[in-house]
This record gives sequence, structure tokens and C-alpha cells, in this order.
Amino acid sequence: MREEVSPPKGFRDFLPEDEILRKEIFDRIEKIFQRYGFDPIETPIVERWETLAGKYGEEAEKRLIWRFKLPYSDKEFGLRYDLTVPLARFVARFNPKLPFKRYQIGRVFRYEDPQKGRYREFWQCDVDIVGESSPLADAEILNVVIDVFEEFGFKNYTIKINDRRILREIFEKFLDIRDYSTILKIYRVIDKLEKIGKEKVLQLLKELDIGEKALKQIESFIDASELSNEEIIRYLETFNSNEMKVAIENLKTILDFSKKKDRIKIDLSLVRGLDYYTGMIYEAIVEEPKIGSLSGGGRYDNLIEVFAGNKIPAVGGSIGVERLIDAGLELGIFKKEKKTYSKVGIVCTKEVDVKRIWEIAEYLRNKGINTFVPFEGYSGILDGIKDLDKRGIQFALIVGKKEVEGGKLTLQNLITRERFIVSLEEVEKIVKS
Repeated sequence: MREEVSPPKGFRDFLPEDEILRKEIFDRIEKIFQRYGFDPIETPIVERWETLAGKYGEEAEKRLIWRFKLPYSDKEFGLRYDLTVPLARFVARFNPKLPFKRYQIGRVFRYEDPQKGRYREFWQCDVDIVGESSPLADAEILNVVIDVFEEFGFKNYTIKINDRRILREIFEKFLDIRDYSTILKIYRVIDKLEKIGKEKVLQLLKELDIGEKALKQIESFIDASELSNEEIIRYLETFNSNEMKVAIENLKTILDFSKKKDRIKIDLSLVRGLDYYTGMIYEAIVEEPKIGSLSGGGRYDNLIEVFAGNKIPAVGGSIGVERLIDAGLELGIFKKEKKTYSKVGIVCTKEVDVKRIWEIAEYLRNKGINTFVPFEGYSGILDGIKDLDKRGIQFALIVGKKEVEGGKLTLQNLITRERFIVSLEEVEKIVKS
């Protein structure tokens, strides 16, 4: 393909069959969000740079956020990196009634290295509960995610959960790593586990000079992922700490209220790379294909305070639609079968009065039937049928000289090849049946 007509690297055009499938998926996800009492909001794609700065971590700010200054302005801006930080700004601005349950479906931008399931422009479907600190809110977020996977028929998914308070308590109290910036660096390294593997993670941690004791403790976290949830909880209970007890009780509550307990797995090596997480964190993955997490999120009780000036707890989750679709296509869950929304196409020859064709089309459209009409008649009926078939239109309504003179129309199902001689009024019944 010529470069001058291609979008920039990491960006994509979508054909009608792609976009129809995507809209169907968005609609089904949106209905799940609404069932749980979430309402939609929208925020702009462009944010002030100071809104985004300091919220995501060093790597994001230095190489992933699309940051720019216009040649005719001194102000700096950024394309939104996720939907969570804009939500925090939104809450500070509008001060909605709490708890505030919102969802948002929109595009975000990251200067990633494009590869399978990873793009520079992509869509996220987010649900968040603002103003509620109960672990029941955390459990509800996970149940929404479970419903999304169940809605589309994914069979091989796992939701991994952890709690940032567990990690921080062990690092600070039991390993005596008091510098929070060092702890964040440790999180970011461990977050690369799926990409680079255990050995490389341990090597990078060693370069942070955190000591042999900390290295062995982190390695034990990674190895503990093989244990059952009950065994991990018993292991955590050996650490004598009030903060640890609270985090453990929260995990127990989340598990207790999860509608698919067999899908939830405590994973102590799960950290999530973003700096703003404070409590429960999760990632949802599928065994195959190896495409990374399809959903992720967690609790961020301190983020909104940055904008609002007072502490407002919050928890949320994000469905990564691109990976969900890519995985679903590979697994055969999704199929690009629908090329058009048009249900009926009119096949007419050039000798038929155009006004009559438009009257027929108007009648069908008023009956709620999406109708395609050519602007010029076909050279022959067969040519018209072939054209509609290529377009993916199910029904051909043939309006030739013979049909006009006889007062009846020929309706052909292009899938079954059945033909019906019908009046215009009868077309609706057959097409909608």
C-alpha cells in the first residue's frame, strides 16, 4: 500500500465490516455497564499538559504520552493517555453526587511500539465507582468484567488480583525500603514480568540495588502465583501488620462477592504499572492467544484529591477493546460477517421511472427497513443482483419493466436464493421475519 494514503504507524482505518462489528461489541458492553447502574460521560481527547503530568510515571511521561505545543501558542497539551485521569479532573470540576457510577467509551493515545494487540490509537471501555471505599465496589467492578467475558463467550479467561497495600507494606515495613520512588521503580520492573520473564525481571531489580533479601522476597511473590487463593491468604497472614490485615480482609470480601470465584486468582506478582493505584488491582487475561491483558484496573483513592483538594476514594476497570476483538477473532468468537446495515437493495433497469424507485425506497425506509438504491439503473437484472450480493445485502427487490406493468415486485433472498412475487406491502413482512 502506498505510504501517502496510509494512516501513521500505529493508527488504523476501519472498513464497514470492521466498524459494524466494533459498534455491536461496544453496544453490548454498554448495555452491561447500564445494567449495573452506570451512566455515560464524555471528556475531551486533548487535555492540558498539567492535567496529565505526574499521574502515570516516568516512562509514560518521557516516551508514551503524546505531548505537544502548537506553533501559535505557548501552552502545552497532551492527548489523553487513559480515561481515568480525565475522570478525576471531571469529578473535581462538577462535584457529582456520590457514589458516582460512570462509564465512558472512547479513544486514547500512547506512543507504543505497534504490534499485535498494541496500537498508538485505541479504544477503552471504562467503568468507575467514585466516592465508595468498600471492597464491595471492587467486587462489583470485577463482576462487570466477568459479565463482559461471559457475554461474548470467552471460556479461557482468568482475572488476576492483588492489592498495592500488601506490596507496599512488605516493602516498607518488612524489607525496610522507605523511599516511595524506589518502590514505584520496583513496581514498574515487576510489571514487565509477562513481557520479559522472571530472570530478566530479577536482573533489572538487582540493578536497583535493593538488596538480596528484597530480591528473594519478590521472587517468592512470583513463585507464589502457582499456589491456590487459600494458600496465598494463609501465607499473607503470617505477616503481622494491621494494614496487611485490612488488605487481606478486602481480598476475602472481593472473592466472596465475585460471581465467578473460579475465575479469580490472587497473584502477588501483579503490580500494574501506573503510579496512581493504591489498593486492589486486577488484570484479566486469556490463556490463548498470548496477547496481554484484555482488561485491567484497580483502586485509586488519592488521585481525585490532586484535582479536588479533598480525598475521594475511587475504583474502576477498563476493557481493552482492541485486544478483546483481536483475541475474539483469533478464537472464532467474533466474525466479520456483516458488511452493511442495508437489508434491501433495489434492482432496477434504466427504463424504469426513477421517481417510482425513490417512492418504493421511501416506503420501505418509513417501515424501518434500511434500503440501498443505485443512482443509475443497472444494465440488467443479473448485474444488479451480483452487485448487491457483493455488498452483502440480503434481499434484492427487483423493479423491472415487467414488475411495473404487472403491479407486483420480485423479492429475492440472496442467501437462500428464494424468490417471492409480492406486493410492496408484503415486502416488510418477509424481510422482517
